[in-house]
Amino acid sequence: MLARFAMNPKMLASIGRFLKPGFADAAGEVTKASIAGRIAPDLLFGGMAAMQTPGDAFDKGAAFLGSSLGGIAGGAGATAATHKLGLNLGGMQEFIGGIGGDMIGMAASDAVTRGKDLAMGGRGETGWERMGSAQQEQMRKEMEQSILAQYGMAVPGGRYADYLSDLGMA
Repeated sequence: MLARFAMNPKMLASIGRFLKPGFADAAGEVTKASIAGRIAPDLLFGGMAAMQTPGDAFDKGAAFLGSSLGGIAGGAGATAATHKLGLNLGGMQEFIGGIGGDMIGMAASDAVTRGKDLAMGGRGETGWERMGSAQQEQMRKEMEQSILAQYGMAVPGGRYADYLSDLGMA
């Protein structure tokens, strides 16, 4: 039902007419340059999000698409909505809408990566959450070895075995 509604040519034309001011230049014309000027910053920040996201290519791709498409849709939607209301906010509507769309897009991409992690046998974590879990486990092991060494119960071959043997304690 939703697919039939969303892919209806009349609905697509209506969405296109609504978003036209979001991609238009100062003269009100939609040109290649005006489209590029609207989407280039969102693609740049999507690329930065992908580069900074830990995980595999799927995680990075989801971050890129979530950030880019969310920013583009948010910026164009906010610009079109304020244009319909007769407001000219000097470009702030594109900036605010782009950031809001980026936040929504990143939340959606996090949900996708959590689903992928579950499907791959994981615990349903994003790349950041997996990295945090691994670091917490590493810290737990280090604390365990430190406590064992403190009370003279270091495990042979553990992190503190050489230190304790040098002191004549192991």
